[in-house]
Amino acid sequence: MIDTSGTRYNLEQLAEDLWVFHGWQDFLRGLKLNSFDSFFRLTGEVMDRNRRSVVYRLVLGEEGRVFYLKIHKNYFKKDLRTLYKKVPLIQVELTNLMHYARVGFDVLEPVAWGWHPVRGGGDSFLLVEELRGYRSLQEWLAVEGSGPDFLGEISKALASMLAKMHANGLAHVDLFSWHVFLEKGPDKFKAIPIDLERTKIKGKWPWSRMHIGWKQANDLAALHLTAPWPQVSFRQRLRFYLSYCHLMGGQRCKKRLLRRVLVVAARRGRHKKFKKFGVAATLRAK
Repeated sequence: MIDTSGTRYNLEQLAEDLWVFHGWQDFLRGLKLNSFDSFFRLTGEVMDRNRRSVVYRLVLGEEGRVFYLKIHKNYFKKDLRTLYKKVPLIQVELTNLMHYARVGFDVLEPVAWGWHPVRGGGDSFLLVEELRGYRSLQEWLAVEGSGPDFLGEISKALASMLAKMHANGLAHVDLFSWHVFLEKGPDKFKAIPIDLERTKIKGKWPWSRMHIGWKQANDLAALHLTAPWPQVSFRQRLRFYLSYCHLMGGQRCKKRLLRRVLVVAARRGRHKKFKKFGVAATLRAK
């Protein structure tokens, strides 16, 4: 169901409608999490909720390890691209995770997932272990006393992450500051994307290059809109952009792509959720 080839991940079916990633079978059995329904009975601290999904923060096991459980109700795709077969969005997210893993982003630790289709709908879930040692970009930017050198190191990590994604035909689309996590190593930061559900992948059609180009511009625009201004100055943003362009192969992408990013940012910046970051008000809708 999910192609894990070329990655460190392996899946096996533990029960009807339930699949577990290699290495987690004994841990889950010890908690009596051995059926689809047993996961749906779990509750914890609510981190996010909307009409179709909820995300819980859970502490499980004797060692008190932290996990996040995403539960979806009747949240699936069914269109020409799926041949009108119901495909849960969690399956889409895991399929995208494998694409990221193949190009070097394999830090995320999925534990188990399930899909129980019923007439007219279906329920699904995904259990993921907490990213230990990582904090969101939003959290890192909130650190007091973060000066230009600190921001410069973060900028390098972001440019490297984004260039690797884009060079391999991936576009996250919703790359907001809370969807990028960074780990501070002894020499430099390391950045990874999370919440991969809406990722787009470059196709093989003649128009695919243009299509993915706009989606990748969305990544740059989303980061621009959610990096707080004036804390992150426009000079620092430009340095990040030039670093990204250099990693992507040089000069030719600079002006054309920058115009595209600013157009996308101006359009998306109309939404209220971006106002608090201070950037949207500086953009002119086009």
